[in-house]
This record gives sequence, structure tokens and C-alpha cells, in this order.
Amino acid sequence: MKKQILVLMVAFFVFAQPCFAEKNALEVSGSISKVIVYRGQALVTRTIEIDLPKGTSELIVQKLPNRIVSETLYAQGSDDVTITSVRYREKAIKEDTREEVKKLDAEIEQLQTRLRHAKDDHKLLRTNTGTLDKLRDFTVAAQSSDLNRGVLQFEPLEQLVGFIETKRGEYHEQRKKLDDEIGELKKQLELLERRMGQLKAGRSRTERQAVLFVTSAGSKKAVIELSYLVNKANWMPQYNLRAQPDKSEVTVEYNSIIHQASGEDWTGVSLSLSTAQPTMEAAPPVLDPMKVGVVSGKPTRRRKSLHESEQVGVKLDSRAPAQYRDLSDEFRGVQNLRREMARKGKAAQAQLNVFASSNQMMELQADKKDVQVIKKEAKRFARTEGVSVTYELGDGLSMPSRSDQQLITIAAFQAKAEFIMIATPMLTDYVYLQADIVNNSDVILLAAPVSMYRNGEFVGKGGIEMVTIGEKFTAGFGVDSQIQISREFKDKKVDSLWGNRIENYEYRIAIDNYKSRPVRLRLLERIPYTEDEELVIEEFKTNTPLSKDAEYLRAEKDKGILRWDLDLAPVTTEKKATIITYGYTMKYDNDMHIRSVPSRN
Repeated sequence: MKKQILVLMVAFFVFAQPCFAEKNALEVSGSISKVIVYRGQALVTRTIEIDLPKGTSELIVQKLPNRIVSETLYAQGSDDVTITSVRYREKAIKEDTREEVKKLDAEIEQLQTRLRHAKDDHKLLRTNTGTLDKLRDFTVAAQSSDLNRGVLQFEPLEQLVGFIETKRGEYHEQRKKLDDEIGELKKQLELLERRMGQLKAGRSRTERQAVLFVTSAGSKKAVIELSYLVNKANWMPQYNLRAQPDKSEVTVEYNSIIHQASGEDWTGVSLSLSTAQPTMEAAPPVLDPMKVGVVSGKPTRRRKSLHESEQVGVKLDSRAPAQYRDLSDEFRGVQNLRREMARKGKAAQAQLNVFASSNQMMELQADKKDVQVIKKEAKRFARTEGVSVTYELGDGLSMPSRSDQQLITIAAFQAKAEFIMIATPMLTDYVYLQADIVNNSDVILLAAPVSMYRNGEFVGKGGIEMVTIGEKFTAGFGVDSQIQISREFKDKKVDSLWGNRIENYEYRIAIDNYKSRPVRLRLLERIPYTEDEELVIEEFKTNTPLSKDAEYLRAEKDKGILRWDLDLAPVTTEKKATIITYGYTMKYDNDMHIRSVPSRN
């Protein structure tokens, strides 16, 4: 008997201990002090200041948001506080809403009754209108019968037709009023039913809590920081570029569009934006060996792999014809999918090895031109993927949790700019203003869409790639109608000599400057170029020397791109217009003809 009592006492203390612990636990909320917004998530830090007794205490941190990523909870304390345990839990909390529900029930019942009566009246009006239509048809039939018999009684018929039309008009007006009333009643009823749903849901809501066990070295105020990731938080960069050509300046406004729907408000916090990718997997992925072999024949052009197609939501039938696409598209597709998986570390090891194999097979099967494509695309990805940038926006910022986007300025600065007009008459008759701008700020500018302004007026939209500190970038500022240009195919002469066809082409370009000041203009044209040994393109001539720019001479001139760097004098129009002429000769066998050869950049 004594043994049974002892067992019961032990069981009582063992099972009752959580209740005592819960009863003696300290309930706190803390205040959100710091937030780092990533792409898709945010790291929220709550600061808890509390007087702790010496020894171990249990803290229950309440009112955690519904978008919390519970497994990311962690805490750290001041020097004299040790965090021994952090765990997450959800707890059902009942709320008494009976009076409010009862009142709302009465309002809904009243609206339902009014709506039912309005629908009955509407139905009756339709019936009455139908009866009048039948009476009108009968009257018309009777009128026709009387006419046939020659016994028409005009006055009674006229009165009857007038009565019918008057009543139909009255019914029509009444139906319109009822339509409006029914629509309004439905809106009110929908609103009340939505409120009712919220109230009934609120009778048992979920409270999200963090339970902390902490040990304090002494009885004094302790500072504890609780941090966690939340979903439904994101940011995207956006720019306004405001050009002032007369001052050779551009105002760069670097903004962020933030989406904050985490379920808790951020009030008076220290806010940062980051391009880093928070990961919940600390271990790196392991690289698997890649075994290859050889088969007879040449490799066929690439098709979408089954794995890649599934990743992008496309079902690929192995019996269907191959789905070919450009190598640059394939490379970008693999790299984008790899980037999505990379943040998962070891957890995405299998997928990452598949992407690595796809990427390496491109390299193994690449020809000379493919290598150039891969190098170009790899350089672009390496430039953006490895960059991790954090923008500290300052303290005391507030951002409520809501569905719509919010705008906040990251930086604004004045940048020196070199303005120039760009004319490409082969593509367009318009002349555009362009600026080379230097990022003289202390922030990296990420790739993003841009709104362009010139002298305070909106001129269009564009975009920029990532710009590092001190780097130069180019932006367009719309059409300038005070510079006009026209291109003329002046002449073509054809001769034949020793079985060869000789074609001479001549062109003329006129540029009018209506401005009262000099203008720098870059004129771009082209002539065909060839890698075909049976075609000769030569004897290029022009009345104005081509540009001496080193990059142009290195990369573009040999491919037929023509560039003139011109200084247009003020008010040079019509007979004073700037005239550019050029010409060239093509030679090939009489039995051949010119064809266009697709180029691969």
C-alpha cells in the first residue's frame, strides 16, 4: 500500500511539473527592434528586456506572426544570461463572441427577409409585364381583325394601347429600382456574412508562441534577442533617373518596392534590405562523379532534358520529336534552376548534381561558336549571382503588414553624366538622347527597371544592369525632336567583268540641328560583311572619317558597323544641314546571288 502511494506521489509530481512550470512562466512579447528583408523572406529580431531571478526561468514569448518559419527560431542573451532551450508551439485560444454573433444574426435575418421580399416583388412585376405584353398582342390582333372587317373603333383601341404602354413604363421603372435595391441588399448581406465568418473563426484562434528556458547569473535586468524568419516579405529595386543635360548631371533615385504581409507590423525598427539568401541547411552539397562514354555518330542538337522540363512545369514525351532551342536559352534555364536550388545547400544535392551534369554536357558538346555563347552567359551569371549586398536604411522606420506594396528610398545622389545624341536611321527616324553616367555613390546599384525623366518631364521606361561603385553605365532619355535625320539610298550601279558581277552602292544621310547650341551626335549605320571567300566587299568610302574610338575599332568595325562621332553646329538645317555620304562595292560570280546568313552573337 505504501509502495502504491509512493508511485502515485511520484507520478503526480512528474506530470504536474509542466503545469507548475506553465503557471510560474513569465509571459512577454518584447518589441521588434530589427528587420532584414531578403528576397521572399525577412529576418525579424525581437528585443525582450526583463528582470530575471537568479537561476533558471521559463519565458513564453507571445503573439508571433502567422507567417513565421518556426524551425528558424533562435535566441541570444546578454553576457550574464544563458539560453538553454528554444522551442515553438501553437496554442488554441477561445474567445467569447456570443453577444456580437447574436446581434449580427439578427441583422442578417432582417436583410434576408428584405431581399426575399424584393425578389418576390421583382417576380410579380415580370409576371405583370408579361400579362401586358399578351394584352398588347391581343389588341393588335383585334385591331387587324377589325380592319379586315371594316368595323374599326379607333378611340377605345387608342385608350387601351395608351394604358398598356403607360403601365409597361411604370413597371419598367419599378423593376430598375428593385434591381438596384436587390444589388445593394446582396452587397450588405455579403459583408455581414463575411464578418460572421470572421467572428466564428475567432471563437478559437491560434496563438503562436516561443518557449525559452534561460539561466541568469544574478537577479537583474536581462536583454534577450529572439530572431526568426517570416514568409510573405520581399523587396525589389526600382530607379528614377532625372536628367539635366544643361548641367551634365543626372539625379539617381534608388528606391525599393517592399511587400510586407508577414502578419505583424514593424514599428520603429532598424530596417535593412539584403540580396543574400538565408538558408536553413548549413552543410554544403557534395559533388558526385560524372561518368561519360562515347557512341557512334555526331551529337544531335540539344533538346530539353526531362528533368529540366519537369522543373519548369512542362511534360516532355520521350516519344515526341526533339524540342530544340538556342544554346543561350538552355544555358540560362539551367543556371536559373540551379540558382533556385543552391540556397538549400545539401538538401538539394541531387538536383544540383543534375544541373551540374547538364551544364558540363553543354561544355563537352560545344563547338567553337558554342564556347563563345557559354563564356558570354557564364560571365553575366557570375557577375550577378555571387554578389551579396545589404542596404542599411536606418532606425525608427515603420512598415505595417498589409497586402499592397510600399515604397522606401535606399539612396539618392547627383551623378556626373556625359550626354550624346544617338541616331540609327536604318532602324528609326527618331534621334535619342543618351547619357554615360558614373555611379559615384557608396552603394551598388542592382539590376532593375527605371523610370526616365528629362528636365522634369517623364520620357519613358528602361532598365539597367548591376552597376558597382565607381562604374559607368548608360541610360537613354527619350526622343529629341529638335534633331532630325533622313537616310537616302542614293544609287546602285551594276557592272560585269570577267564573269564577275560588280555592284556599287551609294547612300546619303542628312542631319538637321534645330537647337541654338552645338550638339554631339553619334551616327550608326552598317554595310554587309562576309566570311564567304567567294564574296568580296571592299572599296568603302565616305566624305567624313569614321570614329577613332578604340572599342568600336576592336569589336564592331570589322563586322560592317559604321560609326561617326559628330559635332553639329547650332541651327544647321536644310541647306546648312550636315551631310554624310558613304559607299562600297560588292563582287561575286555572275552565277551566284546574295543571301542573308543568320549570325550567332
